[in-house]
Amino acid sequence: MARARFGEFNIPDGVQQANEGNGERVRTPPPRLSIELVPSSSWYTNVRSEVSKAAWDSLRHACYRNAGHRCEICGGRGPQWPVECHELWEYDDAQGIQRLTGLTALCPECHRVKHFGLARVKGEQEQAGRWLMQVNGWTRREVHEYVQDAFRVWEQRSARAWKVDISWLDHREARPAPAE
Repeated sequence: MARARFGEFNIPDGVQQANEGNGERVRTPPPRLSIELVPSSSWYTNVRSEVSKAAWDSLRHACYRNAGHRCEICGGRGPQWPVECHELWEYDDAQGIQRLTGLTALCPECHRVKHFGLARVKGEQEQAGRWLMQVNGWTRREVHEYVQDAFRVWEQRSARAWKVDISWLDHREARPAPAE
């Protein structure tokens, strides 16, 4: 029986599945909802910390409008506020560059999963795991293996300092806030 291997290091467009019978690896589609653990050297460095409050408000409200005030993963809406703005990053593991590639609107439940490490610190990992299981149609075991793999990648990435590239903002209405 094939065992799903999720979160392999530096696989940008999907995950791999190991076929235990012959050792081959085949591409499988990426999960609908994934965990995105930010390397520890990049904690507290985000768009909100790099632009003015007015620019951040403009960016996030545009993100909400573009998504029709619905989660871009599950289509849902939160009970207190419909959606939250989440930053999309890609990682160049060879060069150590964390590059902003966009913003997406997520319901609070999907956003909690994206920041699974924070959910764990807050004691909300069970809730996040159940949502990850529900949205992706996974078993508890698949979620467990996926979370373990995501944290392995996080440990590898956190072993180095990352350069954060927010040049995606250069063609938007937001500009980095002047240094104080």
